[in-house]
Amino acid sequence: MLLALVLTTLFFGSAAAEAAELKFGGYAKLDLIFRRYQQNQDLADPGSVPIRGNDPTRFTEFRMHARQTRLNLTLTEKVGPTNLRGFVEGDFFGVTGTQTVSNSDSFRLRHAFGEVTLPTGTTVLAGQTWSSLMTTPALFDVVDFNGPTGSVFVRQAQLRVTQKLTPNWAAVFAVENPEFFIPSAVVLPSGATRGATAGSGTGAGGATSSTVADIAPDLVGKLVWIHPRWGTVEARGLLRFLRAKTPVSGDSDTGVTGAGGLAGRLNVWKSGEGQEIALLFESLVGTGVGRYTLAVGPDAIIKANGDVEGVLGATGTAGFEYQATKQLKYHAVLGGEYFQSKKDTANGIGFGLPTRDAASTIGNPGTGGGNQRSLSVHAGAWYKFFDRYRVGLEYIWMQRRIFGLAASGDNQGDNHSVQAAVQFFF
Repeated sequence: MLLALVLTTLFFGSAAAEAAELKFGGYAKLDLIFRRYQQNQDLADPGSVPIRGNDPTRFTEFRMHARQTRLNLTLTEKVGPTNLRGFVEGDFFGVTGTQTVSNSDSFRLRHAFGEVTLPTGTTVLAGQTWSSLMTTPALFDVVDFNGPTGSVFVRQAQLRVTQKLTPNWAAVFAVENPEFFIPSAVVLPSGATRGATAGSGTGAGGATSSTVADIAPDLVGKLVWIHPRWGTVEARGLLRFLRAKTPVSGDSDTGVTGAGGLAGRLNVWKSGEGQEIALLFESLVGTGVGRYTLAVGPDAIIKANGDVEGVLGATGTAGFEYQATKQLKYHAVLGGEYFQSKKDTANGIGFGLPTRDAASTIGNPGTGGGNQRSLSVHAGAWYKFFDRYRVGLEYIWMQRRIFGLAASGDNQGDNHSVQAAVQFFF
């Protein structure tokens, strides 16, 4: 990484810069959503599907919004053999306002980064963007904002180095912003903490919404295969360091978690008239994956003695995109996430239940519930009337199963949605 920065300085030396180019982009998007059961969401959230018999299943829901609308600026420049690129983007999925009169949704940061590509094949990126663990070619062009459960989906600050090895191979390494995620479904020992509230206020020097005292960045590594005809496949890995403290030990403990998987997009058929069929897939298996996959499950539990132990999760998606004509494109994708229960044998608390059918443990007050499984299907189409204007229609099915029983006495829920969209590109 240091070598890459030194090379950047050398290549910038006395080279003449070509004129920089600044482009404005983005789109305006209207979403219309009909949902079988109420979730109070402007996107499909697989982790909060209402359990059968609970109050939300007594209501249907219709919503309209334009919060996915986004604006961006791209700056490109060439200095001798070196290419520079900067990118800033935001959308309106920030703090939402009242729908009574104004619908004043807040603008929020999505991406803000700069990258330098050297003639050696090295690219250095610094700023906030998609996690390097993500395989963006494997993301489906769905109508819904969130996409299928099982997708790796995180934006965060990072320093990333990509090295082109051959015309078809590249290696990626990144250090990224950490965040130890534990939802309320995880039962913690009394007094256990991941950090303390330090500071107050919302100004530049005030505290953020995170009170987690992380000890080290998340580490991501990838080996990437790219082919101009057949697509791309990535082997990816994640290493994390999760820290917590309990009053019993008085000291903090750091648990190390890791995960790996494959992801890609394979162009299995193309015609000379713009028709194409592509298979898209991704997988991630290991511990500490919770927040990287839509936060459906936790990263880890904290034991009574202060030890941090990662929760095992397995996630993935698979489906296809079919470009039928230059205007019409179809898609369908199945996604899933599975999380294993994890308990502290000393006090019986943690996350999940030993088995779904273990009647003797269903009512155990010392064991947390939480999401055991999440499934989703997205199937739909986009029709492009003009290069800047398209409409979409999509059916979404989601299912959530919890370890314990909800107030209704059930442990599973399904939801069905139909979503339409009108999108105008700037």
